[in-house]
Amino acid sequence: MPDPILVLAHIDETSQVNIGAREALGFAQSLSENTGRPVECGLIGADNSSATAEVTELGATKVYSIENPLLSRFSGDNMVSAAAHIVSASGARLVLIGRHPSTLEFIPRLSRRIDGTCVMNVTGIETVNDQHTEIEAAVYGGAARALYQVDSASTVVVGLRPAAAEAPPPHSEHSSDIVKLDLELLEDRVQVVAEATASEGPRLENAEIVVSGGRGLQNAENFGLVRELAGLINGMPGASRAIVDEYWAPPTEQIGLTGTTVAPALYVAAGISGASQHMAGCSNARLIVAINSDPDAPIFKYADVGIVDDCLAVLPELIELLR
Repeated sequence: MPDPILVLAHIDETSQVNIGAREALGFAQSLSENTGRPVECGLIGADNSSATAEVTELGATKVYSIENPLLSRFSGDNMVSAAAHIVSASGARLVLIGRHPSTLEFIPRLSRRIDGTCVMNVTGIETVNDQHTEIEAAVYGGAARALYQVDSASTVVVGLRPAAAEAPPPHSEHSSDIVKLDLELLEDRVQVVAEATASEGPRLENAEIVVSGGRGLQNAENFGLVRELAGLINGMPGASRAIVDEYWAPPTEQIGLTGTTVAPALYVAAGISGASQHMAGCSNARLIVAINSDPDAPIFKYADVGIVDDCLAVLPELIELLR
């Protein structure tokens, strides 16, 4: 039987499978169809019962589960130990991990622990055979693509770029083998001494519609046009780094390489030039509408629909039409 494709997921206090893990399962399903390799999933958390049922419906044929109260929050030391234990038990040489704030720390540490290789920001896997695995990844903020060839004898840990695949539809008739693993864990060396209160409501990275504003808005008051338009089309507001630095919008709404990465069905960019730093956070949108008075603005290279006009003239008209 061929080696499995293993998807790893941390299950936090909500006991739900996060969007990154669901996308990773979709990515794994596509690979499975091309290679015949089974899709397996490793769950790491305090209570994985509901998540086990969820990943089974999403196509995992075998689920490895490590449960421990110490795993309810992300802990670098214990997460790496648990993940390495699951990789060893599964025998997988291709490990997929979806987008999550912890991946920049977790993936390199895991690959070192299992004496493997890691590749980040992966958008596709071109070839999987007995000799090598060819992996395509976004580099330079998404402005270019790199192709890596990894020896198939080595275990490779892949960090997927957001929206590298769509989450598969659930099927209640799916079944899986469930393997519960035991592992002795230690108190984490890093202690949480304070925690910011999570904002209520939908999260920007999960939004299906995003309306973003940039310097073309000219001042903080005009950012209200972005918020109003977003509200009228059931979207969420976003901002470029430039206007966050000017305090026109909060850091939680910043989109880009140093902010949030989004992959909505619709992305409206008003008064944003389209610097690579910003586009790294939104180029995976399925439809990009750009509004900018400069016909040579870089964003028009990415846009599916372009409006060459002052966003302060266009936004009020759109709002009036939608009211």
